[in-house]
Amino acid sequence: MCGIFGYIGNKNCIPFIISGLEKLEYRGYDSAGMAYIRNDSVLEIKKVVGKVQNLKEILDFSDFSKVGIGHTRWATHGGISVENAHPHTDCKGNIVVVHNGIIENYKELKELLINKGHVFKSQTDTEVIPHLLEEMVDKEEIGLEEAVKELFKKLEGAFALLIMDKRNPNILYALRKQSPLIVGFGIGENFIASDIPALGDYTDRFYYLKDTQMAKISANEIKVYDMGVGKYIGVEPIRIPQDRIRAEKNGYPHFMLKEIFEQPLVVRRILSTVNKNRDELQIEDIKSIDISWEKIKKVFIVACGTSYHAGYYAKFLWEEELPYFIEVELASQMHHRNLRVPDETLFITISQSGETADVISTLRKVKEKGFKVLSLVNNPQSTVARESDYFINLRAGIEIGVAATKTFMAEIVYLGLLKEYVKNKLYKVKIDLDKWNMLPTYLENYLSNIKDQVFETAKKYYQKKNFLYLARGRNFPLALEGALKLKEISYIHAEGIPAGEMKHGPIALLDPETPVFGIAYKDDAYSKMINNLEEAKARRAPIIAIGNEKDKKLENLVDDLIPVPNIDPFYYPYMGVMVLQLFAYYVADLLGREIDQPRNLAKSVTVE
Repeated sequence: MCGIFGYIGNKNCIPFIISGLEKLEYRGYDSAGMAYIRNDSVLEIKKVVGKVQNLKEILDFSDFSKVGIGHTRWATHGGISVENAHPHTDCKGNIVVVHNGIIENYKELKELLINKGHVFKSQTDTEVIPHLLEEMVDKEEIGLEEAVKELFKKLEGAFALLIMDKRNPNILYALRKQSPLIVGFGIGENFIASDIPALGDYTDRFYYLKDTQMAKISANEIKVYDMGVGKYIGVEPIRIPQDRIRAEKNGYPHFMLKEIFEQPLVVRRILSTVNKNRDELQIEDIKSIDISWEKIKKVFIVACGTSYHAGYYAKFLWEEELPYFIEVELASQMHHRNLRVPDETLFITISQSGETADVISTLRKVKEKGFKVLSLVNNPQSTVARESDYFINLRAGIEIGVAATKTFMAEIVYLGLLKEYVKNKLYKVKIDLDKWNMLPTYLENYLSNIKDQVFETAKKYYQKKNFLYLARGRNFPLALEGALKLKEISYIHAEGIPAGEMKHGPIALLDPETPVFGIAYKDDAYSKMINNLEEAKARRAPIIAIGNEKDKKLENLVDDLIPVPNIDPFYYPYMGVMVLQLFAYYVADLLGREIDQPRNLAKSVTVE
């Protein structure tokens, strides 16, 4: 949830840490802080409420330090305050820590430490860590390195930690349990961060720490200790070209808008991984997997947020043509279910970051029961990708905007292609790839043609306080996603409602100040959607609809029609997704919201 960055080398660490935190700010922006050791002995700690820019304003860039750690926070335990901002120290101000995750047993540890005389300054779970290290180093008289290893045994929960001791400014320690940490290898300097965009300007060599691993980092060496084997292990850094890491706005006012317009490119990239060899459809990432599709009785899709909506969309899509019962569940709800599913069940997990804590927990739970897991992930080095039996790389590229756009498009495209792949495996039918191959071009043209109309529509409604999004069948998950996008970045209350359920309660909310946003293509749900929109119109609710161009019935019914061209209905959902994203973006922009970094949200939800 939070962003961590560390530097050790022969240059001034302060500019590196600030630059890294700016690139990690999408992970949390309630507060920011950094610690560095000046003159090899003086510990300086700077903390602020708010964004990294506020931290920059209080720093003295003439200070020189060769080692430091920084943090940008998304609050979990304790309110948003300078006292609760990271880094945190022990009583004597020697050991300093930044942390991403949740320490589940912090209350017990805190009470124990208070009884031993430790004084706490914050309400965070994190602060127990430096005090615990102080207790072990100063009173139990073990070295810091051994004390750091002991943390794996003493701390319960998920954590990524970066630890510095002013008495030994030549070493940083990093620990990972569930929450991500990546080491960057330099020359005469080394780096560590929560996510790879923070490192891409400085190196192209990386190592992703695995669960229960500790990195001991100096300016000239990175050593990795694995608690599972109880010793230091050899690691080989992977190379990722810097041009694949760097993320810039390229003239767009916000990353989110840039990422919306990147979607045709993402789809084109995905289609490049699909090969049609004679009568067999192949998807590059899974062409050699050993799933017996004919033996599967049930497919269980697990995800959170936007990815859940993609999985929900796939349920309708798959059940139309495949012989499986499809169930979709929120990963956070899986903890509370006693699953009773047939042995021939395939689990599919979807996570953009691959570090979503609830998804990881579910993945491990079902694997312990002996089920196979296929995952869709946008980070092939992530925990979900590594721990799944099979995974598909979404290939959406770095997504900086907190509200997912191009990763959602990648998910629904791959889930559609996966349906075609399974259909081909089961029934040996030929798959028409021509319409898939045309999809990027249609999307590119449609975005160019529709953006101005969506903006004009947003101008009419951006001051409304409530919205209802209505749809039926496979379009309903897209209505959920449209409502979520509006909530996330504009802070306007919006609900996605199955149109047929409106009369069972939500219709009471309708009035002239509550717009209805309907999805009413000419598909199998069309006539019933028209009826539902007429019911809304009778309650004097303004109606926006995505529907077919020159649909006179719809034009006469709604206040604003955002049209899709009269082409194969196959293309409508993908076009509609972009309309919903653009509408949310323009409303938020007109309201002056922080679009790329909406309040209270973070890109990667690494806590449960």
